[in-house]
Amino acid sequence: MTGPPQESLVLVHGLGSSGSFWENLLPDLSARFRVETPDLPGHGPGAVRPTMAQAHPRELAAALMEQLRSAGVDRPHLVGLSLGGWVVLEMAALGFGRSVVALAPAGLWVAGQKIAAERWTSFLRHGLPLVEPALPRLTRLSPVRRVVLHSLVRDPGRVSDSQLLAAATALGQAKGYRACDRAAVRNRFTGAAKLEVPTTVAFGDDDRVLPTTTSQNRSLLPRSAGFTIVEDCGHAMSWDRPDACLELIDSTAARAPRAAS
Repeated sequence: MTGPPQESLVLVHGLGSSGSFWENLLPDLSARFRVETPDLPGHGPGAVRPTMAQAHPRELAAALMEQLRSAGVDRPHLVGLSLGGWVVLEMAALGFGRSVVALAPAGLWVAGQKIAAERWTSFLRHGLPLVEPALPRLTRLSPVRRVVLHSLVRDPGRVSDSQLLAAATALGQAKGYRACDRAAVRNRFTGAAKLEVPTTVAFGDDDRVLPTTTSQNRSLLPRSAGFTIVEDCGHAMSWDRPDACLELIDSTAARAPRAAS
């Protein structure tokens, strides 16, 4: 008989989201890993607004590491999207991960670019409490889905009603949204020299949130890192191309030494 999965895998969501973001990948990944889907500080139910210093991605990484170690998780495989992609790079640079997959990571700003804060999403977040009772109905309406998902995915039809509803709910709960957004656009990832584990960075070929011209500076990554462009894919990569994301996770984890039993 096959025993329970032994290796831990941590999935870290993006700005304004929560651990529920990964629901479509969990059935597959849970068959092979012990999966953790923590909420970033300032996100999820009961979120507390962080200070600007606490909202720096390196500090978010340190806070998650402490939380995971308290839960008995150490040296897991790491996967993150967008801000979460930056956070898992920081976690790996701090020596926490055994492998890291950064999906459309923030923080790889092109030199000379001024990165703007996500003002539209911030505005939307403040309006969500006003329509919260109607969210289950609104998130099923085609015009609403097209507007909300336009910049996130190539095909809104790939996103389920439950995924969009969970995303809207999480955005409304994200008290740390503004601080994390501001901290991100004022900094960038600088830990490449400390990345010593198998690392894969991937972007969709139609990423409208973090496009090539401003946000995909490969020089901020170690030369050993794999860099992949996923076809037919937008920013929310695990929504648009879950198949490709699963393949990247498995292939990167396979390059890491096996955990001691």
